Amino acid sequence: MNPQKSLRRISTEKVEVSTEKVAYWFFRLNGCLTIVNFIVHPDLVRRDEPHSQRTDVDILAVRFPHRCELFTSGQPMRDHEVFDSVGLIDIVIAEVKRGRCNLNGPWTRRPDQNMHRVLYAIGAFSECRVPEVAESLYSDGYYADDMFRVRLFAIGSERNDRLLPKVVQLTWDEILEFIYVRLTKYREHKAQHEQWDSVGKYLYCLSEKSSSANEFVETVKASM
Repeated sequence: MNPQKSLRRISTEKVEVSTEKVAYWFFRLNGCLTIVNFIVHPDLVRRDEPHSQRTDVDILAVRFPHRCELFTSGQPMRDHEVFDSVGLIDIVIAEVKRGRCNLNGPWTRRPDQNMHRVLYAIGAFSECRVPEVAESLYSDGYYADDMFRVRLFAIGSERNDRLLPKVVQLTWDEILEFIYVRLTKYREHKAQHEQWDSVGKYLYCLSEKSSSANEFVETVKASM
């Protein structure tokens, strides 16, 4: 299939652009191994609620400290500053909102122990250490040791001064501007992308058609 024909077709298709999918592409373009809508299952399933769940993580991601794309070219890609390496493996638990940055109750209420459940499911920490890590995330939105850095991210239209100071807050303007710059600066490198999902193809095609970063940002925001 001709890639250019594929791009023209995806540009005219009706693409469902969800906030989670746009956030997914931000993390993916920054070298994160990413899961969207990671479900936190209950300990016991009630017979009258066979499909019950405690909550879900909008974005769960892992990024390794020496990640570098195009290193062998001598001009490696520069990822977003929020991922500046401190030599640790990054674990990201992200809440995605269309409106103001916020964290849902399941990630702030200690008695629910949903943070514990996610950490057990990830498997980065031994069982005896999970309570310590979870407590740090409940208290600060942040945990670090000699191997891992675990952070809560809140993504939305504007920052929220009521969130814990160590929670990473990113606005849609920041995220979409990064995506635009990445896809335009490295257009030729990213041109072969038949395997991308429909949102990734839409973002690439729109970045090509947009006359400016602002046009790209506003168009994507209007479509979410």
